[in-house]
Amino acid sequence: MPLPPPPAPPVSDLPFRPLTRHWPVPQIQNPPSPTPTVSLKAPIASPQTSLLETLLQQKYFYLFWLVSLQIPLLKVAIDRRSRIPSPRRSTAARRFQRQPIQATPSPTRDPEPAEQGDREDSSAATPIATPDGETTTPAALAKVADYGLSQADNQIAQIKAIIASALHNRASDIHLEPTTEGLRVRFRIDGILRDVTMLPLAISRRTVVALKVMADMDISESRRPQDARISEQYASAAATPRDLDLRVSTLPCVGGEKAVIRLLPRQNPFSTMDELGFTKRALAVYKNWLQQPQGMIIFTGPTGSGKTSTLYTSLQAIATEHVNVVTVEDPVEYILPCITQTQVNEAAGMTFAAGLRAILRQDPDIIMVGEIRDGETAETAVRAALTGHLVLTTLHTNDAVGAIPRLKDVGPDPGLISDALLGVVAQRLVRRVCPHCAEPYTPTEADLHTLGVSLAEAHPHAWRQGKGCPQCFQSGYFGREAIIELLHVDATIRQIIYEGSLSELTRYLDTIQFDSFRKAAIAKVTTGITTIAEIRRVLPASKLAAPISPLNANV
Repeated sequence: MPLPPPPAPPVSDLPFRPLTRHWPVPQIQNPPSPTPTVSLKAPIASPQTSLLETLLQQKYFYLFWLVSLQIPLLKVAIDRRSRIPSPRRSTAARRFQRQPIQATPSPTRDPEPAEQGDREDSSAATPIATPDGETTTPAALAKVADYGLSQADNQIAQIKAIIASALHNRASDIHLEPTTEGLRVRFRIDGILRDVTMLPLAISRRTVVALKVMADMDISESRRPQDARISEQYASAAATPRDLDLRVSTLPCVGGEKAVIRLLPRQNPFSTMDELGFTKRALAVYKNWLQQPQGMIIFTGPTGSGKTSTLYTSLQAIATEHVNVVTVEDPVEYILPCITQTQVNEAAGMTFAAGLRAILRQDPDIIMVGEIRDGETAETAVRAALTGHLVLTTLHTNDAVGAIPRLKDVGPDPGLISDALLGVVAQRLVRRVCPHCAEPYTPTEADLHTLGVSLAEAHPHAWRQGKGCPQCFQSGYFGREAIIELLHVDATIRQIIYEGSLSELTRYLDTIQFDSFRKAAIAKVTTGITTIAEIRRVLPASKLAAPISPLNANV
């Protein structure tokens, strides 16, 4: 009878294998017959548990990764979404804000179109069609403005792109007008406003605020008008960088704030008086005034009529090393060499009157007063002209004759005015016929009647008009020139100023055929410089009426 198998050892006597250390296992000789045994091992960790332990061990690494990398990337993503999307931004566009304003625009090739899904949300400006319905030239207003705006990635860059386009197209003013469709952008070129582009409604307010930031205005105040100046530099392909003053004005209106930017290069564009637009006879008289040792010369005309350019060109002609020329202006528009220029600062007490009194203690020979605004300034200027100084100043009147009663109303004694006054220069700016598309024009009976001349006096073979071309934006005009009325004060006019009336002065001027607007207009039209339509636009019909005479009665 076989013996029973030995009893199994207790569980506690079985060898235990820890995870971290291996104990030797005794070898059993002559093992018994197979008998079921029980063995215990440590539980094996699942893959999920191992991953959790690894993550817990590396938690500090992931915290560093989140703080140092993910949060800045999230901020960049939020900033990019808040910016204006553009179809394409080149490296030059990203550097645009750090560079001076370029008067010559970027290459005139068309920017690549945006993807179909981006067109609806794109904030790039949409050009307004020109009157003829097509783009006149690759450098046309809307096309150049649209290309510059598409390369700008923020509002300040967009404003600089608009300014660059305005400089390239000879604009004198930029109008930013809020409408229900968006921000309307217009340029004043040669005295005429032209539609350029329409910025989307979503960025209209932000664009005006960015302009106010550039001009250091109060962006929190939108209920009152504000004025400021910006000094910039602009570059041109044909010249070195030049200084540019931007006079910014904001006005609360329906729909937001309207902003107007006036572009003022600090360098006078005229070098000689022959370029200003005087007729030969008027120029000879005017140069004679500038040679006088004392007296007053008044320049008159509405805002934007070219008075400042005429004044500064005259000062450049007479400012030699032998004379002391001092000016008091508000503001100083052109920086002139060899001339002392003073800026009005009413907040500090530096008014025209205070500045003029201080100038008289600076041993001046020639004085320029930017504008006569009150009786004290007028009185001081007249007395300075009577005490050995040549005084040049401006008034806002419609014509040369109107300057005399206006000066009387301000306050000085008529006797002092008649003794001090040398003459009055009134002027307007008319557009010149475009030299690129000019063609002969035969005057009609209505044209001759408007000027009050006969066909023989009109020189019809010299009349011209522009048919329109890309260089003039299909307008037929390119550039402007002054049309000047000159009132020379002689002995008879001095007597009329002292004890006569305005109607008596007008009758006397008609009899002597003084250099009126009508004579200047006839000279411009009959030499092909401008057109009769432009004369009608600038001058009222009363200034073109011919004096009653037998010759004019037969016309």
